[in-house]
Amino acid sequence: MKTLVTNAEIEEVGENLIRRFIGKRKPPPNCIDIEGFITDYLHLPVVYAGIAEEDRDKIGFVSDGAYPLAVWEDGERRSVVFPKGTVVIDRFLLQADKSGQRRFTLAHEAAHVIFERMSPTAAGPCFNRYFDSERNYNIEELREHLNVCETQTDRMASVLLMPRFLVERLLKRFHSGAPVPIYGSWAMRGKDKLGIQKIADCMGVTFTALLIRLKTLGMTEQRDISEYLDSEMAF
Repeated sequence: MKTLVTNAEIEEVGENLIRRFIGKRKPPPNCIDIEGFITDYLHLPVVYAGIAEEDRDKIGFVSDGAYPLAVWEDGERRSVVFPKGTVVIDRFLLQADKSGQRRFTLAHEAAHVIFERMSPTAAGPCFNRYFDSERNYNIEELREHLNVCETQTDRMASVLLMPRFLVERLLKRFHSGAPVPIYGSWAMRGKDKLGIQKIADCMGVTFTALLIRLKTLGMTEQRDISEYLDSEMAF
């Protein structure tokens, strides 16, 4: 499905929405309060429930006010129609070790709401699915995971959690503002990994999410893998 939205538009709209949400707070936050962005800026309710859809990968949902979502209530599977605009997050993401995944899921659902206003082709109830690399997906499931709309929604989610101005500030603090060396496609020196992890912890995101964002923003420096093998793997 064509969204009629460019990546440049995603960056510009997402970052400026976050700038407005933050306002003139002093000092500016290192971690975006993404749930607060949804409730206080988008003015939408957030509900945590046990999502019981047959597709177990569904972990987030924005209601269109008509779709009956299957949830667990008192040990029973029931269908509930949430009010339009309600953001429903699977409550298992409230576990302490799921913080990064919970925040990205919230950002993903917020991105769906924003896309409804940016693209005339975006409509209907919106699910966020967890992609399990160990599972054998059929062609239709893979197509749903990898469609353009979902890819762009993930990009908007990344912008909301990791706007350029915030990444630049923290990269300057923990990495002197210099591009992060990447050897080959993904290999990194141990000391660079520690620095990136510190930034990820500050921003409340996962290491992988931040690394992908750094690549998207052009804040990495491509180097030959042989350089890494000679310096880091010289047994």
